[in-house]
Amino acid sequence: MKRFTRRSLFLLLTAALCLLLAGCWGSDPLAEENGDLNGLLGLEGSDTADDVVPITSFALPILAGETLDPIDCGDGVQQLLLPLLYEGLFELDPSFEPQPVLCESYTHSEDFMVWTFQVRSVSFSDGSALSAADVAAALQRAKTSARYGARLSSVSSIRVQNGAVEITLSQANNRFPALLDIPIPSKSSAGSAVPIGTGPYVYTTGDNGASLMKNTVWWKGESLPVDTIPLRTVDSENTLTYLFSSHAIQMLLTDYTGSDPVSYKGNLSITDTQTTTLQYLGFNCRSGPFSDAKLRRAISLGINRDSICKAYLSGHAVSTQFPVAPASSWYPAALEESYNAESFAQAMTEAGYNGGAHAASVRMLVCEGNAFRLSAAKAIAAALSVYDLKVEVHTLPYEEYLSALQSGTFDLYYGETRMTPDFNCAALIQTGGSLNYGGFSDPALDAQLTTAFSTAASPSGANETLFSTFQTNAPIAPICFKTQSVVLQAGAADNITPTASNAFYRFPDWTIHLTGADS
Repeated sequence: MKRFTRRSLFLLLTAALCLLLAGCWGSDPLAEENGDLNGLLGLEGSDTADDVVPITSFALPILAGETLDPIDCGDGVQQLLLPLLYEGLFELDPSFEPQPVLCESYTHSEDFMVWTFQVRSVSFSDGSALSAADVAAALQRAKTSARYGARLSSVSSIRVQNGAVEITLSQANNRFPALLDIPIPSKSSAGSAVPIGTGPYVYTTGDNGASLMKNTVWWKGESLPVDTIPLRTVDSENTLTYLFSSHAIQMLLTDYTGSDPVSYKGNLSITDTQTTTLQYLGFNCRSGPFSDAKLRRAISLGINRDSICKAYLSGHAVSTQFPVAPASSWYPAALEESYNAESFAQAMTEAGYNGGAHAASVRMLVCEGNAFRLSAAKAIAAALSVYDLKVEVHTLPYEEYLSALQSGTFDLYYGETRMTPDFNCAALIQTGGSLNYGGFSDPALDAQLTTAFSTAASPSGANETLFSTFQTNAPIAPICFKTQSVVLQAGAADNITPTASNAFYRFPDWTIHLTGADS
């Protein structure tokens, strides 16, 4: 986790900030040239220091006319509010480890195919009791939802059995609880604009508009930093910009390396947290130069990931050599290899592309619409082209880009995907995987992947074996995991510890500084 405080800073609030408004506005075309990075990042402007502005309330935005149903709600403004209203069977801590919340205890079969969860005896905010039926109904809905469907694709059945929730899988998964940080609304209120939850706050409306009020029957009973959180309605990008700039709202959640940057000037506090969004290079493993594992391995060694993250993703990404977020306990840190130009040169020599038998010119496909991603791709292409392999970047509109990947008509591509919180990379590297566009296939790696998610004896050892083989074969070349940023008005709050799925993780530990309140 990274935390920044900057005075007189033009802050880049990007497409994710526009997406905060549920995709109501179109994207600007991708810039043709990279331009000056400082200008791109909005780091030029006034040098006048802004004072900390005292606040009398801790207010958050809410999008007019959009649901707060935690199953159907899309990315954006509403997602920021959901952890204050709803809880899941588990929550993910900063290392993506599942910690029980509404789950009191659980068991699993020896083969990790059947999981049984005992539900905690707690009440919803309306006083009704949480039941296994509420949990089962929420998970059934989540299974067919756009947001959670992918992570629950291996779920064969969900049923209530002897007062518990029993989930049967089609594939073994010894990390399954990591997928169950899904918010649970009451079954009776499902589908309403604001379903009933078990979280620390309750949505209310009154003469002064909407707000979140302290849930007086919250089962944890912990002291909260504020009893009331006013909600300021936004109905357009301009409204959100105005409310934040004028200090009418105190906090936003954003992706600084998305598209359509919007500059904000002010004295702000920024805290980054790792997400599950992976950026990587994908190879055509069926034919052409990258059918050779030695060349793929050399390419992976030739990427200076730390430099890419700092210089081209403005520090809002964390370098990775594996399809696992470095913050995760499953990240095989012992296998990491530091970037070294000599190692890259030697690997290219061994592959025959450094004064050897081979020479080739290839195209790296990049999807249009994101200047940061394009800048990173161009930098990588230039770095990889110092020997007898020349890499040219070619941008395509999304539909054409996707069509090229699906048809296998590419040499390599710059990809981005949101992984599930258990970091199962089967879709990317397993034979026939849904995102395995390059056609990579290795029976040994397939078997090791299955073992890593099904063994009880030594899961960490199986995980390291899997990624040792991955490192040798390089079916893809991971680059980084993006971060998301919690942006606060400077001085508004301290002790924040956001996670990828909950900007308000450990909210009772926060200190919010209101005018006239104790610090």
